[in-house]
Amino acid sequence: MKKTSNALNNPVYIYDIHASAYLQFRGLNPELKKEGTRVVFCFPGTPYTQNLIDDYYKNPTVKLVDYISHLRQLRAQMLSMRG
Repeated sequence: MKKTSNALNNPVYIYDIHASAYLQFRGLNPELKKEGTRVVFCFPGTPYTQNLIDDYYKNPTVKLVDYISHLRQLRAQMLSMRG
C-alpha cells in the first residue's frame, strides 16, 4: 500500500483496494480520484484514519462476508471510473 501524507488533516491517498475496503468496513468512506489510468482512494488525514491503517496491518479478525461486500463495492466504483 502506498500512502502519502506528512501532515495531519492532509488527505491520505491509498492505492491498495484491500486496505481501502477495510477502512470503509470500519466506517470511513473514501473519495475516489482518477490519476491517469489509476484510481486512488482518498481518506481524511486524521488520527483515526492512521489508527485504522495501523490496525489493518495487525491482521485483525473481521466478519469476512461484510468485508468482501465492501471490497466488491469499491471494486465496482473503481472500475466504473476507469471506464
